[in-house]
Amino acid sequence: MAGVSSRSLVSSLVRGAAIWAIPVLIITAITLTLVYRNTIYRGFDDPIESAVTSLIASADIDENDALRLNRVPLDPRYQRALSGRYWLIGYGETTGVITPITASRSLSNETVTLPVSAIEELTIKAGEAVHTVVKGPDENESLRVVARQVILPNMSRPVIVLAGADRRAAMKSVHRFGLIASSLLLILTGGLVIAVYTQVRVGLRPLFALRDKVADVREGRDARVDGDYPPEIAPLAKELNNLISHNKTIVERARTHVGNLAHALKTPIAVLQNEAQMGVQIPSQIVARQTAEMASQVDHHLRRARAAARGQEIGVVTDIDAVLDGMVRTLPRIYRDKAFDILRKGETALRFRGAKRDFEEMAGNLMDNAAKWTTDTVIVTTLLAEDDTQMLITVEDNGPGLAPESYAEALKRGARLDEATPGSGLGLAIVYELAEAYKGDLVLGKSALGGLKVTLTLPRAKD
Repeated sequence: MAGVSSRSLVSSLVRGAAIWAIPVLIITAITLTLVYRNTIYRGFDDPIESAVTSLIASADIDENDALRLNRVPLDPRYQRALSGRYWLIGYGETTGVITPITASRSLSNETVTLPVSAIEELTIKAGEAVHTVVKGPDENESLRVVARQVILPNMSRPVIVLAGADRRAAMKSVHRFGLIASSLLLILTGGLVIAVYTQVRVGLRPLFALRDKVADVREGRDARVDGDYPPEIAPLAKELNNLISHNKTIVERARTHVGNLAHALKTPIAVLQNEAQMGVQIPSQIVARQTAEMASQVDHHLRRARAAARGQEIGVVTDIDAVLDGMVRTLPRIYRDKAFDILRKGETALRFRGAKRDFEEMAGNLMDNAAKWTTDTVIVTTLLAEDDTQMLITVEDNGPGLAPESYAEALKRGARLDEATPGSGLGLAIVYELAEAYKGDLVLGKSALGGLKVTLTLPRAKD
């Protein structure tokens, strides 16, 4: 169907989990690698910084104004040529080259060239440690250097004291850790995706079972969607059963109306057939009477079918206050020859779960009947039923009322208990049929006012 996505719910959920999980795991891997690198470099820098501090503390100027060290760093690697551990004291040039005053044997008469930016930083941060990376005496070496620019006693020109170590081993360790962390997190990502997929499949299993049950109902293998479903799915199964029952009711009502209509038309059709078989001319009175009966039956069953169809509509809601208030204003104008009051009581803001036209017909017939027979008072009361899915509308008058044994007769189609009063005898019957179509009810009884009390039960639309 156009506009309907064919994307699998399982793949959508797995893709959604992957969209946030993969970036989080990547960031985690990078963060862990950076933390590990900083840890390695802190452990790497400590001995170098200690060497620089030791060199500054042991530096002295002899009587010949020559720089002399009272002691040198004890690490034997400073004594072995090109060992990867170096220290140097000298003058810094603007080009970055350090002119040695004294240096470790491991430098093998070589020097160290600092970046120009490091020289500038040393000048600005006199006495503070500056960390940088430079090339070592060996071309393949990458030295991590700690340098400080200080002015020694009895010296007018500042000198740079630095120590450095080959960082290649540390870099390999960091790279190895990053590779291991990335591999482990990649495995974790794969495991997480598989776990999410499995979890989603297991979590959606009740939906798949519900799908199979609906298919069984459609194919006629089952009448209802039955099964033990989790709380999140159970309401859906219940609504599906209600929908199945709803459709079944519509079909049954249609069959009933067709059957009733066919049965009602049998007699007039048989009369006309019998008259025709006699071979004589059929009197027009017989034809008129029988065709009128057939038309009446067709109209009756069509009206019932329409009422039943409207009664099964979904999503139609009517505000009853507006309809009842309109009737309260209109009926006294219709019956101007008698003075009476129509009082409204009970709850307001109730809504009927059905068509406005049907409610107008039901309420209008009941209130019109009460206005016709009342002496001076009509009371209309709206209440919630004990089951809050229904509401009660009672219409009472202080007219002559009906005997209890006449209640059933009054609800029959065309019944008129008082031939002297104008009317077709269809009012209460129409209300009763409409109430039945909405799975409601109509009950007649004795009013406290002395007249008739009619109680109409209808489905209520919740807010």
